[in-house]
Amino acid sequence: MERRTLTYSISLLLCLLIALPGHAQTSTPADNRPVARKQEKKEDKDVPVYPLFNGVDLSVDLWGPGSHLLGSDNLSVEVMADVNLKNRFFPTLEVGYGRSDAWSEDGIHYKTGAPYLRLGMDYNAFYKKKHGHMLLVGLRYAVSSFSYDVESLSIDDPVYGGGMGNPNITDGIWGGTMPPFSQHGMKGSMHWIEVSAGIRAHIWKGFYMGWALRYKFRLSAKTGEYGDPAYVPGFGNYDSSTLGVVYTLTYKLPIK
Repeated sequence: MERRTLTYSISLLLCLLIALPGHAQTSTPADNRPVARKQEKKEDKDVPVYPLFNGVDLSVDLWGPGSHLLGSDNLSVEVMADVNLKNRFFPTLEVGYGRSDAWSEDGIHYKTGAPYLRLGMDYNAFYKKKHGHMLLVGLRYAVSSFSYDVESLSIDDPVYGGGMGNPNITDGIWGGTMPPFSQHGMKGSMHWIEVSAGIRAHIWKGFYMGWALRYKFRLSAKTGEYGDPAYVPGFGNYDSSTLGVVYTLTYKLPIK
């Protein structure tokens, strides 16, 4: 379910990337003759000029709650704030909370929940356009410190009775099935970098909606002695890299 939803989202984002620039296209001479200076000056006047401080934008991510409602074991809730500098540069702060309560195919139960933080910058490639849409590319540094539980429950022996180990997991040292175990409150942390690209489209007055893809690279991680976490708040499934999606509703605060 999550993979199909992610594939659909990527396809939709690519379509939007192709379609939006059409709003800003201008006609060019068919015979390729030089454009007169007066026309160049007139076009320069049509380019909007923004002040250094152009307001503050507040956003909320709808992808995390939406994917959870569609059946994901993971849930993330995230809010963002950015400062609009000349409609071109957007220093960004993002704060969120992620949790997971899931069983693996091997019968191991993972559970965690913790806040996370991102700091970064977006660049608007459409800063000269008058249509109000934005093509944003950016970079983020992120960190999360969390605790997590890992446990494997006992299975009843159908022949001799009593509990037995998990038949899906073998003991790498002694052989045989892994006996039941339960480790609670193990400490973990991760630092990572995110490369982001997406669109923010103006929909009505001070409201915008947008999609973005984020490729995440792990910088460093610390995990508990008895096993790695299956999920890291803000990062996603525990790995060296992963791909994420955000779908935001944004409100531009009025400038007084």
